[in-house]
Amino acid sequence: MSVIYGNPIIAGGGGLELVANVADGATVTATLGSKTVTGVSSGGQARLKIPQEGKWTVSAAIGTTVSAQQEVIVPATVDFALPSPVLNDTSWAIIKQVSDAGEGQNYWAVGDCKEITMNGKVSDGLTLSNYMTWVFIIGFDHNKEREGTGIAFQGFKTAQTNGKDMCLIDSFYNNSIPSGSTALRMNDFRTTAGGWKSCKMRTIVMPLIEAALPSDLQSVLKSTTIYTDNTGNGATGVTPTSTDDKIYIPTHYEVFGTVSPNTTDKESAYCKQYDYYAAGNDKRKYRSDLLANGAWWLLRSPNTPNGEMFRSVDYTGNPDAVYAASSYGVAPCFKVG
Repeated sequence: MSVIYGNPIIAGGGGLELVANVADGATVTATLGSKTVTGVSSGGQARLKIPQEGKWTVSAAIGTTVSAQQEVIVPATVDFALPSPVLNDTSWAIIKQVSDAGEGQNYWAVGDCKEITMNGKVSDGLTLSNYMTWVFIIGFDHNKEREGTGIAFQGFKTAQTNGKDMCLIDSFYNNSIPSGSTALRMNDFRTTAGGWKSCKMRTIVMPLIEAALPSDLQSVLKSTTIYTDNTGNGATGVTPTSTDDKIYIPTHYEVFGTVSPNTTDKESAYCKQYDYYAAGNDKRKYRSDLLANGAWWLLRSPNTPNGEMFRSVDYTGNPDAVYAASSYGVAPCFKVG
């Protein structure tokens, strides 16, 4: 089934020629009654010789993706926005359109990366200034029955190909934290009471990270219904409940795909392992401030029965738990759609 994206922008031209500015490999089609003229874009353009004057209907296509049709009076120049098979060459606005149409898997793959530039304070121990990094796809329509549709991403990688997976680290990592400071930690005190829903990581740090993202990415973030143990405090057998979040960190099950004896045993009924991790990709993440070193990075699952800790991934990529009031690595997730 063809999918429509965007609207072409029309400008006048000279001679009986139709110029289409569009991604390489796109087929441009112009029709007038029984007459049809086609051409394939190369070097970012397709130039069609039009046999007669009149109002021609023009469209461009890559695979099953077809642009919105536009009627133009030749000569004319038409600009089309179509997705590129290279994720990094596609704007966030077009990625959203592809996601909304459920076509993401027809263009890109789990693990594909897009570069972003971050700016702003994400904790009192970390301010980003023109910080260039990569986010990557971890699933398509992840946990669709509960979380809905969208292309799921996680941060971060050091490069588009063969980059290291990494997490944000602030200056409080493995250090004391001054009282009242905002840090990359789950809570100000050693408690998991209220679980993910009430923790400072969700209410304070995630909004700071969202604000540090580029504006074109912020504009396409999808509020996603996620499920977590929102009771915490060491309680066992808790049924996960929902929160609506644009930026979040994963649960134990979403990374490891197994039920931990130290999380609610109902997590697997509400969460699904991300395809990126199910494919066997390394769960280890390296420090953004010291890329040679692995890091402990945080998960949103409260630890049980110890009510002072949240689950984490250790510096070797294995499951662990850390105190809620200490600073560790953060690798946020989000959906576009």
